[in-house]
Amino acid sequence: MMKLRSALLVLVALTLAACNRVNSAETQALADATAANKTTPVNKPSITADGQAVNPVGAAVLEFQKRIEAYMKIHNEAEGKVPNLRRTDDPVEISSREKALADAIMTLRPGAQPGDIFAKEYQPYFIQIVQDDFKKRTATDRKALVHELPRGVKVSINTVYPTTLPLITFPAMLLRSLPDLPPELEYRIVGRHLLLRDVKANLIVDALYDVVPTIPT
Repeated sequence: MMKLRSALLVLVALTLAACNRVNSAETQALADATAANKTTPVNKPSITADGQAVNPVGAAVLEFQKRIEAYMKIHNEAEGKVPNLRRTDDPVEISSREKALADAIMTLRPGAQPGDIFAKEYQPYFIQIVQDDFKKRTATDRKALVHELPRGVKVSINTVYPTTLPLITFPAMLLRSLPDLPPELEYRIVGRHLLLRDVKANLIVDALYDVVPTIPT
């Protein structure tokens, strides 16, 4: 009888220890998930007033695409006001038309502000995509992609992309992770900023500032 009682006590003790280990693991998992959610955008469906579930990433991408389309209407309107090139091999004529197109677009967007195209709803996802990409790169690779801005040079919305800055090839892997753009637009990394550049007008049409991670020393 005493042996049976001892065996039962041992069994109870082992069961309690196992439960404590499970509870500790669950608590740690919950803490890890909570910490992760502070830095990673949560793709949790929201419910509209009529009870429809909305995927936040899908909705954000759609909003970004709508803003791209709205900009392209401005671009096309401006291009319609600028004479076509008579010679496509004349650098002077090409430069003159580029400037004329940039001036026309700036006139049509007098109050342009950061985030007009990089929609606020999608900015957290843009930032996460860029930062996740850079985490996978070595310090040497990052240095090859990130060039410090020369002294006195600023990159502002609705201004011409500085001719003193090199047009470095955008990282292919990162480009595949970002939303597609029409051929008239492209992404650029300048300093720690992600820019949206109008190719034909050499114009900065929007920017996300300080989104590229710093380079470890």
